[in-house]
Amino acid sequence: MGRLFFIALVNVGSYLVLRRLWPSLREGWRRQVFLGLAVLSVLAFALPIALGFGEHGVLPVVGLPLKLFSSGWIVAVGLVMLLGWPLALVRGRAARAREGLVPTLQVGTEGPTLVAAAPPVEVDMERRNLLTGMGRALPLLAAGTSSAGMVAGSSGFEVREIEVRLRGLPRALDGFRIGQITDVHVGTFIDTEYVRATVEVMNKAQVDLQVMTGDLIDDLTQLDATMAALEACRAPHGMLAVLGNHEHWRGLRAIREAYAASARRGSPVRLLVDESHVIEHAGQRVRVVGVDYPMGRTRSMRVKAERMRQSAEVAFRGTSAEEVVLCLTHHPDFFPFALERGARLTLSGHTHGGQVAILGMPLFRFAFDYMLGRYRRGDGQLYVSGGTGHWLPFRIGVPAEVSIFTLRADT
Repeated sequence: MGRLFFIALVNVGSYLVLRRLWPSLREGWRRQVFLGLAVLSVLAFALPIALGFGEHGVLPVVGLPLKLFSSGWIVAVGLVMLLGWPLALVRGRAARAREGLVPTLQVGTEGPTLVAAAPPVEVDMERRNLLTGMGRALPLLAAGTSSAGMVAGSSGFEVREIEVRLRGLPRALDGFRIGQITDVHVGTFIDTEYVRATVEVMNKAQVDLQVMTGDLIDDLTQLDATMAALEACRAPHGMLAVLGNHEHWRGLRAIREAYAASARRGSPVRLLVDESHVIEHAGQRVRVVGVDYPMGRTRSMRVKAERMRQSAEVAFRGTSAEEVVLCLTHHPDFFPFALERGARLTLSGHTHGGQVAILGMPLFRFAFDYMLGRYRRGDGQLYVSGGTGHWLPFRIGVPAEVSIFTLRADT
């Protein structure tokens, strides 16, 4: 229900902004069209719930196109609301000034009082026309941006080859290859065939180890088929996975049982929850540590650091100097804890890279300490993937990715 409330809120906010910037929207056919499309954007997600298809379900035939339309519409009206309110404030102040309604402070014998200012003698028509033109252009800009982002967000994933040079890496591990998927979000817009395609890409790349760093699935009705797709892994050391926040939110017990059932079948897929798994490659031991998502179902940032510290104490137990330690974590903020315990390479996801970047710089880089790409500190490195899927098919400058890492010794 939170999603429906958000959709309704963004529609209302955008409408209020457009009423100020585009006064003709207040009545006539423009108003009817806007309200009709706004209602349709809500119904696209409300009807599947009401008809028993579930939050992530789609109606037959028309369901997916409706949800795609709704997603694009919400992005567009969200942009209108975010970018338009400063213009609306300026336009409103200018209108009040023309009407003599901007108050001024006047000091008299009885103290200061607020009085209405006299109407200005002249109106800056050039400035007024500029504000009007910008207000009318904003919906077109928002619609164009939304369309471009939806096309990019629905265009699948790219394969990103990354060479990681680690000081003192044993010769046996020079050339060791790891394939990473993360934040797939199987659900409304991502199906199990998409997952199977990502696994097949890693198979063809002949990686030695495949990893999945959380937020695998949102729609539990697709859980069995999703696990079957992961089990197509043919890497010599299999696939190691960790949990993300969406596993905790969508159905942790069912997801953990699905991983356990997969392991009982002898599949190559193994889930790590505050534990480690040792593999031997060309005579060299590699310990892969996997930690749980720190906030669980609480969604409280206050417990994050303490939960990460607890996970680190448990998960890194038993590590030795003879091993090369790798760390898998959904949340990239675990990086300092992994470094303290000797992890040479930490792989994470969670942020999606903000899904929007301008000239390679994430637009929302302020939201996380580690937002996208590679980070180095001492002898350790962190890679934050932009995500393999999405929960909203909108990306600009941050394509979905399957990451292929090749370890190299840096002498």
